[in-house]
Amino acid sequence: MRGLVIVGHGSQLPHYGEVMEIHRKRIEEAEIFDEVKIAFVAGKRKLSPDEAIREMRSEVVFVVPLFISNGLHVTEELPGILGLPKGEGVKEGEFEGKRVVICEPIGEDVLVTYAILNSVFRITHGRL
Repeated sequence: MRGLVIVGHGSQLPHYGEVMEIHRKRIEEAEIFDEVKIAFVAGKRKLSPDEAIREMRSEVVFVVPLFISNGLHVTEELPGILGLPKGEGVKEGEFEGKRVVICEPIGEDVLVTYAILNSVFRITHGRL
């Protein structure tokens, strides 16, 4: 079994979690992963990444930071929580008997560029 954990910052505002849940449901509906969870690294929001992974049955869990860049949450906190080496780049290791892969944050992905443009196109109906 393969699992995915989408990790966000963790705002106290309810809309933040709702947006994360939208992404989780879309990915779950694609049926690429057997399990899809959301987790948060900051504050006391539940679930934390380690709690999410502990709840999963998957032998391999991919962890995707829903962050714009390699800040402290991505390079220090997230790998620290999971007992993996700190720093930039993809991290692989074992946590609670599961193979865990921390992926790069999504910020530099070309699809994020298109999402920025799409934000303008939605209000201008594709015309500038």
